Formats: sequence, structure tokens, C-alpha cells
Amino acid sequence: MNNVSPEVAFAPEQLQAIYEAVFRSATTQPGFYYQDLGTQMDSKTFRQKMIALKEGLSEICTLRANKQLNFQGIGRFSHQQTSRFHRDSAEAHSFLMLGYEPTKVDSKVYVADYTKYIEDQNMSLADYFGGDQDVNIANNEQLLVPYITKLAPFPKDHYRLLLANNSKSFEEKTFGVFHRGEVPQAIEGADRVLNYMTLHLCDQGVEDQYDAQTIADFIHTEQVNR
Repeated sequence: MNNVSPEVAFAPEQLQAIYEAVFRSATTQPGFYYQDLGTQMDSKTFRQKMIALKEGLSEICTLRANKQLNFQGIGRFSHQQTSRFHRDSAEAHSFLMLGYEPTKVDSKVYVADYTKYIEDQNMSLADYFGGDQDVNIANNEQLLVPYITKLAPFPKDHYRLLLANNSKSFEEKTFGVFHRGEVPQAIEGADRVLNYMTLHLCDQGVEDQYDAQTIADFIHTEQVNR
């Protein structure tokens, strides 16, 4: 990866560790990566760091799987609602990157390893989702309690980064996890800004739907969808 400043770049060994954790081939790995990045950066640098992570992981995908990592979605929004455990609607082999910016709004974020649950239950992925490819939420959250990880520390005034395996396929083995955000008390007029990228594995040479200008716009924009 070229022309990446030290404050933005991930070390090669860190990229390898993130790849192992998220692009997993067994439930012995967590299926997600979380990092509290502190306060010593600004929003633009944070978004540059997210792009650098995507590009670094794409290089590893090329070396280790003869695949590349392309964008499926990218943007910024303000979100103060509590969600259920879910995966985002995306390609079968997909990954979700969420970048949480400093805010006045308290929140908690959880990850649930439903793949480990169904493995322990000797259940198929299709059975868990009732055979419906369009279902992307947990069918019984109580059953997932032993498989839930609370992201911590999760200080509201820090930049925080989550990358989760968002994969789901009834035809191929996948190792996805659910995520869930909890906002105990919304604050009127305040923002809780999330930068997001939906990424997916694809064959070498497939053109990315977002060009360099679109990526630059994502990094530099002040716009937030509300």
C-alpha cells in the first residue's frame, strides 16, 4: 500500500492479525475486530484510516485467497436508535466496517457469534434463518447470550473502529456475526456519527463501483445523513 502516512497506516503484522480475526475460516477466531483509537485525530484522518484498512486487507485477500475486497456501500449517518442483533443486507461474503466518531451520546455496541451458536447446536445456517435468504436478524436473542461480546472500552468521546464479518450464504460455508447498537438515552439536537463501509470479496479484476473521487468525497465531506 503506497503513500499512506504513518498516522493512518496499519502495521503489516496488525493487518495480518485483523485478517485472521475477521476473515476467519473457523469459529476459534472472533469474527470481528475492535479498536479504541482515542482522541488524537480528526474526522478526516479517521476516515483515511478506515480506507487504509480496507486497502491493506484487500492486498492480503489477494495474497492469501486470490480475491480482492471491493466496496458495496460507503457513507456517513447519525444514528441514535437501539437496534436488534442483525447483519446488514449485503453480498454473501461481506464485511462491515463502522467508524464511530466522538459524541455526547452514550451508547453500547455488542457482537454476537451466531455462527458459533449454530455450530454448537449442529444446526445449518439455512435452518437458523428459517430458509429465508432475506432474514438478517436474530430469531431468538436469548439463545445467543453466551456468544455475545460487549465492545469495551467504548468511550463516547473517542474515535472507535469495528470491523465485523457480515457474511451469510446457504450454499457456501460462511462465518458471519451479528452486531447491535444500544442507545440508552437519545439527545435531541446531538449527532452520533457513524462512518460505514460495506465490503465484499470478489474475483481479481472486478472493477470497484466507487472511483477515487468518490473515496475522496467520503474522506473530505462534512455531510452527515440524518
